[in-house]
Order: sequence, then structure tokens, then C-alpha cells
Amino acid sequence: MNLVLTNPAGFWALLGIPAVVLIHFLQRQARVIPISTLFLLARTQRESARGRRFDRLTNSIPLWLQLLMVLLLTWLMVEPRYVKPASTQQVAVVLDSSASMGVFKDRLMESLANDLPPLRGNAARLQLYVFESEAGKPILYAGESPSEALEAVRAWQPAAGSTDPNHALRLARSRVRREGVVVYATDTPVDDLPFNARLVAVGEPAPNVGFTGASIEREGESLRWSALVRNYSDQRQSRSWQMRFEDGSRSEPRELVMDANGMTSVTASFPPGARRLLVALDPDAFTLDDELPLVRPAPKTIRIFANLSQKYDDFRRRFIAAIPNLDTADSAEAADLALVSYDPLLPMLPGQDAIVVVDDTTQSRRYLRGGIIADKHPLVDGLNWQALLVRDSIQLGLSDSDEILIWQGDRPLVALRTSRVPASPDGDSGAEPPLPRRIRQLIFNFDLTLSNAVRLPATVVLLHRFCEGLRDRKVAPEVLNTETGQLLRLATRTAARSPSLALTRIGLDGRPLESRSTPLAHAHSLRAPVETGFFRVIHGDELLLESACHFADTREADLRECAEASTLSSSAGEAVDRHTREDHLWRLWVLLALAALLLAWHFTREQPRPDESPAPPDGPGSQPAASP
Repeated sequence: MNLVLTNPAGFWALLGIPAVVLIHFLQRQARVIPISTLFLLARTQRESARGRRFDRLTNSIPLWLQLLMVLLLTWLMVEPRYVKPASTQQVAVVLDSSASMGVFKDRLMESLANDLPPLRGNAARLQLYVFESEAGKPILYAGESPSEALEAVRAWQPAAGSTDPNHALRLARSRVRREGVVVYATDTPVDDLPFNARLVAVGEPAPNVGFTGASIEREGESLRWSALVRNYSDQRQSRSWQMRFEDGSRSEPRELVMDANGMTSVTASFPPGARRLLVALDPDAFTLDDELPLVRPAPKTIRIFANLSQKYDDFRRRFIAAIPNLDTADSAEAADLALVSYDPLLPMLPGQDAIVVVDDTTQSRRYLRGGIIADKHPLVDGLNWQALLVRDSIQLGLSDSDEILIWQGDRPLVALRTSRVPASPDGDSGAEPPLPRRIRQLIFNFDLTLSNAVRLPATVVLLHRFCEGLRDRKVAPEVLNTETGQLLRLATRTAARSPSLALTRIGLDGRPLESRSTPLAHAHSLRAPVETGFFRVIHGDELLLESACHFADTREADLRECAEASTLSSSAGEAVDRHTREDHLWRLWVLLALAALLLAWHFTREQPRPDESPAPPDGPGSQPAASP
């Protein structure tokens, strides 16, 4: 329909029609006028002799003019407008990607099914866009069909943590421009949305009990796991939990009773030889935190080769004890990390990742003086070096490309050297030549035995950070527990044996369920799946990572603040001027109404009477006459 009545309340003016008809049903009381003859009686109208009363409707020109005037006024008061044939209403819906939206997805579908079609308003066409609030996600739908948009929402799986919708709302507003409508669909009401966005909240408070995290520790020969369970409600809750194993067996269910807003822990041991297990709670509305998948962790091992002088034996023992998952190598070629003492008679440094210390045979050197300053670098960020005492010793020849991490006065104490060396071939004759690999060397530009550095916590943390960086860059299989959506730190071969990485979800028994590929160039941005469970990452035929990811976002697991709210009604009628045009004949209708008013007044006004003559004397033939 191309006609839009923007003020339906104007139809109340039609009540003027029965009012006009009612007035014309009334008759006026007749007046008695004495006359001398009866020939004028034929020209008088029959009127009421008892005053105003309902009698009969008199068909007259004023009646029809007054009815026409009421109709014209009604037409003007309903404010008719005509839809522009090329008008388009643009609507962008931003869906809250947080995991708690999965609980209210059915309610969201019902709300959008009712709210999307009316958003077209008075426009001829409706253009829809559907976005996610999580940054970096592609657009879910762009088109003109509300039913297709609903199908896209049905296939959408919200599983992210708490997200900030401002970026997505900004993108949505730029897509629909200032004239469009931006809707933010969430489960928790939000005040003062930016970019003039409208709110649709579809949540409701619901109790939830779930896992918040887990830790694994070794106790002798056994591996023991411990998990925290939290009650996100104001009432006492009861759940049972059990373990499920790779062979399909299950432990006996155990009852768990938690007070309001309470938290407790459950713990057990990995069965001997078991690589994976699943801890499950009784399911509730929020299912993501009802299961806790766990794998037996196996971090990458760093092989070290120590080529230190005898006086550094204590440092070597302390280093091996402080850094976890270390192994010794028989040669430097087989090692990932070399511990080297610098000899000024043999000033060559190894061509691999190394920790270099100065070996000074001179004793009784004076202590260095001057303030100690740490550079802004991830290796030394937040560490306190003010308690460091260093005796003067020989120095290495540092280059301009070396990063100085710690200074004392004008003396560099600790430096980081980064260089590139030719990579060793992989042994695959068909593979592309490997790119040069980067090596890093942490240089202590003083004799550690002539200082208190070994006993400082800052030195231990510095060595730990350097080794963890080396572990992250090492290409080797790794088994660890992660959180859903966590950024994965993967190291791949420089020679591209395969153009992509394969992330494969697996079951508790290790069987593959589904797989997706990621370009090798995007390996640095690969994340764990958003669903809880087990998965592997494989590059070519080489296993890089096996993991179990669990949900641990306590903000999303708490559903007590969820509620219903909507501000869509405030956007109704805002686009009327853009999508419709006014009735350009309204001035004509006003003139016709005024003309009808004047004509009705002309026909109903009382005509002037001639002067009345004195009444004749009573006599034969004289009769009283009725006159209005």
C-alpha cells in the first residue's frame, strides 16, 4: 500500500458526522403570528409545536456541506503521506557474541522474528545487515530477506567471552549511515548505547553451577588434577559429577552441594597411562562450563649443553633447578640452548641460542658505581635490579645492533644479541630451501661469580623468560590444557612443507570429529575452538599441539543480571520524512473545508423580515397563523 496515515488518532474527527446528523434531527418550536387570511398557510413548513425534539431528518444543502467539511477535516488530521517508490530502510543488527547468549538463543530468534519486519516502517524496501560484537568476525548476513537473516542467526554460535560492542556498533553505523537503524541484541540491558543504537535484551535471571578452572600437579609418581566449581546463584544448589575416560568407562557419580554464591574444589588423579579424561557436572541452562576436558600435559623440552668453566658449576645447578622441563644434551649440535662462558683468549661465540657469561680470572676487583637503569624490554619489564652488586671485570665486545637491557652508569651489564644464521636442511630433498633462522643470545657482560646476581629473584625471572621464549620458538610436539578461544602460540617450520595448518577436533577416545584449515601465514593468530573439547593442530604430517580447552569466563557464566528490555519502539516513525512525501493537495482540502463552512453558514442564517404591520381587529374570516 502506497498510502500511509501517520496520525490514526485523527479518525476521532469522524465523530462529527453523527453530531451533525443529530443536530439536523432536531426541530425548532413554532411561533404564532396572527394573519388576516389563510392563503399563506400553504407556504409554511410543518414544524414542531412543542419546541426542540427528535422528529425527522430534513434533507438540506447545509447538512451535506457540513458532512463534507467533517470528512475534509478528518483527512487533514490523519496526516496522509505517500510512500516514495525508491525508498530503502537500512537496519544493522549487532549480536552479542558472549557465550551467555547461547542460553537465550530461542528467545532471540522469536524477538527478531517479531521485530525485524516492522523495522521496514514506511519504506518500499528493507536492507538488513547482521554483525557479531566480537572483533574480527565477518558479517553474518547482508540482504533484504528477514527470513534469511533469521536463518543466519540460527546458524550462529555465540561462545566468546565478555565483549565490548562499541567497535561493532561503529562498523554497523558506518554501514547504514546516519539515517539507518542500529540494533544491539544482548541478554543484559545496557544503558546509553553509543552511535544512537537501539537495544533488544532477551535474557532472564537463571541459576548456574560450573567449572571455573583447573590445575594439574605431580605428586610423586601420580598426576593429580584439581578443579574449582562455583555456584552462580543466590540459592543453595546440588549437582553430581563424574569422570569419563578414553576407554568409555566412567567413575561413580559424586554429590556436590554448594551454598549460595559458594565455591568449592574437586580433585582426583589421572589413571595410569591415561592421556585424556572428561569431568562432567549435571547439565543446566548454561552448558559450556558443565564439562571440563583435561589432557596429561607434556610441554616442550629444552635440551641444554653447558660449556662453562668449573667455577660456574653452582650457577649451572641453580639454572637447571629453576627452569622446568630441561634436558641435557651430549653436544652443542644436539642442544637447543648453550650455556657458554666467554674466554677472552677464545672470543668466538656459538652460532646458536645461548646464555653467555664472562669468565674473569682476576680477583679482588672493585665494585662498579653508578645508578642501575633497566631498558623497557619484555625480558626485564617490572624487575627490580637496585640490589645488584657487580665487581668490575672484563667485557665482551658488544656491537651497535645489540640491545642493552641493563646499564650501571655507562657500563652495559646485560645485553641481548639477535642475529640470523643459515638454517640446517630438513632432509626433504623436495622441500623448498629453508630460510635463515634467527638466534638469540643473552649476554651477561660481567662475571656472575663476582656479583650477587645469581641470588637475585630478578635474575631467575630473566632467565626463565628467555628460556620460555626459546621454548615458544621451538618446533616440537606439545600437550597442554587451554581455554576456549585462547590464542595459541605455535612454532612452524620455515620451509613450507604444507601451505596450511589443520586444526582437528577429536573425541575423548582420540577419534577425529571435524577439521578446518588455516593458512600458514595466519599461524600467529590461530585460536583454540570456542566449544569445549579436545583438539590437535597438525602441519603437514607433524603434530604441533594436542590440547583440551575448557570454558573459564566467570563473567559470562553468571546469569543473574540478565533481563528483558527494548528501545525499538522509540525508533518508530523517525524515518517517515525520508521514505514518504506529504499530500501535496492539502492546501486545496483546507480551502474546500473553508468554502463548505461559509456556504453552510450562508444557507442556515436567518433571512431579514419586513416590518410587521399592526394586527387587524378580530372579525369574521380572521385566523391565527403559525410562523417560525
